[in-house]
Amino acid sequence: MAHEDGLLRELTTLRRGWGLEAERLRSRLGPLVSGWCEIHRTTSDRDARRVLRDAISAVIADFPADDRLAVDVALGIAAGTQHARLRDRIGILADRLQVSERTARRRIDRAFARLAAEIQAGSQPAEGVPDPDRGWFVKRLKALVRLDTAEPELIEEREIVATQDGLRRISAQLTVPRTGDGPDGERHVAADAQHGVRISERSREGQRHFRWLLDLPRPLSRGDSHTFSLVLRIRDGRPIRPSYTFVPLVTCESFTVRVRFDPDRPPRSVWRLDRVAPSVLTDPPQPGAPLDLDGAGEVAQEFTAPQLGYAYGLRWLPDQDIP
Repeated sequence: MAHEDGLLRELTTLRRGWGLEAERLRSRLGPLVSGWCEIHRTTSDRDARRVLRDAISAVIADFPADDRLAVDVALGIAAGTQHARLRDRIGILADRLQVSERTARRRIDRAFARLAAEIQAGSQPAEGVPDPDRGWFVKRLKALVRLDTAEPELIEEREIVATQDGLRRISAQLTVPRTGDGPDGERHVAADAQHGVRISERSREGQRHFRWLLDLPRPLSRGDSHTFSLVLRIRDGRPIRPSYTFVPLVTCESFTVRVRFDPDRPPRSVWRLDRVAPSVLTDPPQPGAPLDLDGAGEVAQEFTAPQLGYAYGLRWLPDQDIP
């Protein structure tokens, strides 16, 4: 009940002033609403507004029409209700429902109490069916790609933050992209947990996509952080696409990639990929501004708040290719 009361307080705060149209919306969100929608400090106001509208609309879809209208008007979601004061929006609701303003305010209070209760009920993890793809976000991802080893090796270290209580299991995924030359076939990737997790299940979809379920050493409470590391090795002896990209599927606040090249086969050119549509990666390379290798034969790049669904990382021309 305390959690539900906290949600109601945070939702009530959101309907003040401009509602969801308020400036600096992200800063007005409390931790319970932020956790429910998985909105984090690097989320833009525009994205936060869109996520909140979609999430609230989904929750109230089965509410009575008057309650749906009360929520939409109070938050300034309904067309024609984008006003600077909640009092003005209450007047609009009273006119549409043909009731007094006092009754309209009571309708809003009732609808928001139900909204908080529905969010609370939906936030409880299903017994025995935890979803490893929800309930957490990535605060920091550091990826090291080693091409100076007998087989390509990827070391990923993640710091995650739980957005729900009792988080016990998460997931990790890797796709080995099609190279574009030579016959396509099934890839072989070996995964090993360096520290912080235990790999409990391994699965694959098709020839190139791999997924692992990772058990945490202890349940995390909302707001707890945890760091773990995985080592992934491509063991089939076949060439890889000359690139490494990260496409976030959950919120990530910071991403750093470092590629260590074989000193006997340095690339002809290396460039940064920043907010690229994943489909573009199958096109012929279009080299960008070249990046220099350091004395260790490495190139590193950092990305802040990479957006969901876009690719970030490095691409290069191997030494045998002509730019």
